[in-house]
Amino acid sequence: HSFGRIKQTADLNVVKEEPHTGYLGLRLNLDSMDAKGRIQVAYVTASATGSSARTRGEYLRNRRSCCSASCASGAQTSCWKRADGLRKLTRSGRKRACIAVDAQSFGVETAGDEPSGEVGIDREGYQKTEETYAKDAGRDLFFAGMDEEEACRVLGAPTEQLQENSDRYIAAERLKFFPSEASTKALLKCVACEPMPASLEDRVARRKSIETLGRFQGKFLREQVRDALYECIGPEAMSVAPELRDSYTLEVAVWALGELRKKSVDAKDEKDVLVVDAVRGLLRKGSSRDEEGLVVNQRVVVQALLQLDAKDAVPQLREVMADKGVDAATRSAAAAAVSVLADDSSAMREVEDLLSTPDLNTRRAAIEDVTLAKCSALAPRIAVLPNALVLRTRSVRLLLESEDSNGGGGIDDDDDRSERRFLMLDRLIWDHPSSLDMLGLSNETKKSRMLQRNVDRLYKNDARFAYLAQATLSSGEHAADADTAAATAHAVIESFQKQPYFDYFAAYHVFKTLGWLQHEPAADMLLEQFKTLPPRFFNHQLGAGLALAHMGHQAAAPFLCSVAKETRIWELKYACLMASSMLGDPLKLREYLATEDSDPLVRSRARSDLSFEHLLQNIRS
Repeated sequence: HSFGRIKQTADLNVVKEEPHTGYLGLRLNLDSMDAKGRIQVAYVTASATGSSARTRGEYLRNRRSCCSASCASGAQTSCWKRADGLRKLTRSGRKRACIAVDAQSFGVETAGDEPSGEVGIDREGYQKTEETYAKDAGRDLFFAGMDEEEACRVLGAPTEQLQENSDRYIAAERLKFFPSEASTKALLKCVACEPMPASLEDRVARRKSIETLGRFQGKFLREQVRDALYECIGPEAMSVAPELRDSYTLEVAVWALGELRKKSVDAKDEKDVLVVDAVRGLLRKGSSRDEEGLVVNQRVVVQALLQLDAKDAVPQLREVMADKGVDAATRSAAAAAVSVLADDSSAMREVEDLLSTPDLNTRRAAIEDVTLAKCSALAPRIAVLPNALVLRTRSVRLLLESEDSNGGGGIDDDDDRSERRFLMLDRLIWDHPSSLDMLGLSNETKKSRMLQRNVDRLYKNDARFAYLAQATLSSGEHAADADTAAATAHAVIESFQKQPYFDYFAAYHVFKTLGWLQHEPAADMLLEQFKTLPPRFFNHQLGAGLALAHMGHQAAAPFLCSVAKETRIWELKYACLMASSMLGDPLKLREYLATEDSDPLVRSRARSDLSFEHLLQNIRS
């Protein structure tokens, strides 16, 4: 296993050959990246013909892993780029060869570079979690060769004229980066096809087009978009034979209508009322399946009613709340909707109770509903839940902003309330298991505290078990002395290195465990991860940085400083401030952030006299 590197292999196919233009079929294998996650070397095996080389490359899904995966193991998409660096491959006939070219000669728009024409982000403030994943999500890095014009062309082309059946779906997905009237028209044309396209490829392209229109949130041709979405769920669509209905299209259209209303005009016209009535008509009692067997995700319907400000639906939503035959996640959404639409804060007690459920998915749903309902009083409760850190930090930040916007005071206020906030945020970002509510889960027996059992728990999907493993491995018999702690850390590292891929969930817990154990031999690996992980893994990056700080690894200080100054991800900046302070702040990062940072929360924390010593005291106690 090689930390911070990629190596994947795949077969090759010639997609097109012409005697004079020399088309190539190839698969690109990413082999290494630089410190900012940019492609450095792309090993290409290709079949070539003709006197020049133009390519239609098929990108493998970019996972930071060490494996020899076939193309079937990852998502594929198409990219059109001229590859001048491949000209040496051309021959008078077909011939196989293996070469290495850099990203520049291949013409790839590399990771970390925002493709031209994509959504610009306001440089003021901070980069929200949704923006981080929209801008830096791994799968989207492989769409960079498809610009808006090409995506519109592909989306409008018949499937039988395309090289790959999935190309129209990819084009619809790619257009989310190009919110414009032209993109909207291309998406509307795809949505306006027959209610149930004959082929699966056309159906999924239509669903994805509806989703992308929802992401535009009515910024372009709002009335046309609303009418097209309404046609997907209105009386005409519901009157067709049951076998011709597409429940997935129905579901995504309901979601998109909710998004359309979220940031559009406040006034409702007659068609808006029809939309609300159509969505209300999909709300079932006791089941998500209607009498004809059509499955409708009721949680999506309830959330859409909230976004549509459907106050007339409150009686129905109360019935959903009280119906124990309805799943907990849907009841939670209904309670949050009632709380907002009826201005009934007592309804949030149902959601608050569900925050303590041992079921992972129900907790996730309840956290989302608290956030949508802007119930800022529950921010401290969410901060200590044993769920993924990124989910909790997103929710807490949005809730604090909601409180400020409702007259609760600003985050620059120098009072006891600000200090309480900082103490909560410090513990949230530090993320020591002793600060979390494990919801009754514990390791009381000798068997439950076994070394290998807890190493394996680091890889559990439910973060409760991973946090419990962190606590167990870094205390008691597994960390009784230096030799025992080293043996425990070795077992953790060995298990991680044996993984055939980068386990993005477990990596965070592995990094944190090594930090709690203060295993200095792991410092180089942690520093490499901190320097090279791409933005979509920012929680892993901050986990590695804080682990280094807890070890007292002074060599990390310059990198903490540079990352804090370059990133716009608030959690990462906050963690760098925390880690640098624990190392003595040799490069005066705190002073820089207090005066120069654009995020008022980070700037205010840097100005505060409150130290981070309370975090270390909690560990010692």
